[in-house]
Parts: sequence; C-alpha cells; structure tokens
Amino acid sequence: MIIDGKSVAITLIIVLAGFIYGLKFIRKFALQIAQENHDAVTAMDQEEEQQRLKKERDADRAADVAFAQVEPILKLDVPKLNVPVASPPSTGNNIPSQKKESLVVPVDGNDDGVV
Repeated sequence: MIIDGKSVAITLIIVLAGFIYGLKFIRKFALQIAQENHDAVTAMDQEEEQQRLKKERDADRAADVAFAQVEPILKLDVPKLNVPVASPPSTGNNIPSQKKESLVVPVDGNDDGVV
C-alpha cells in the first residue's frame, strides 16, 4: 500500500463524511427520544390536570350542596348598632384632637364587630 498525500486526503474526507453522518444520526435519535419524552410528560400533566379539575368540580358541588343547606340560616338580617366611642377629656394642650372611632357591636353577640 502506498501512502501519499492523495490517499491521506481521500481517507480524511471519508472519515469526516462518516463522522458527520454519525453525528446527524445521533442527533436525530436524541431528538426523537426527547420528543417522545416531552409527549409522555405532556400527557401525564394533562391527566393530572384533568384529575385536579375533577376534584375541584366535585369540591365545588359539595360546597354548593352544603351552602344550600346552610343558606336559609344565613339569610337572617342581623342589625348592628353604631356606638360612638368617647374621646378622652381635653387637657388644654395644643395637641391635635384624635379621630373619633365608632364601635360596631353586633346584636347576636358574635365577635365580628369593628373597633
């Protein structure tokens, strides 16, 4: 076998072509695997989302049923009294007066009033 510049150049071109072809093949294979993986993950996410939405709908229905049973009780109007809070007596200082606040006292005794 004769080793000259022409045979070395041809060998390098053949090796380079094989290397490029191999890289393209590996790239296509990796892309195919990544796309399949992405499709599988997307399908799992959609399935989880569907299950979450179903649970949310079921919870909303249960809440609506519970609220429908309790709603007649909640319809009662509870009047609230506005009782003014007295400010402390003036000491004669030139301090600006404080705002008067209103105390809201519910009639039924719940502690949901504003102080």
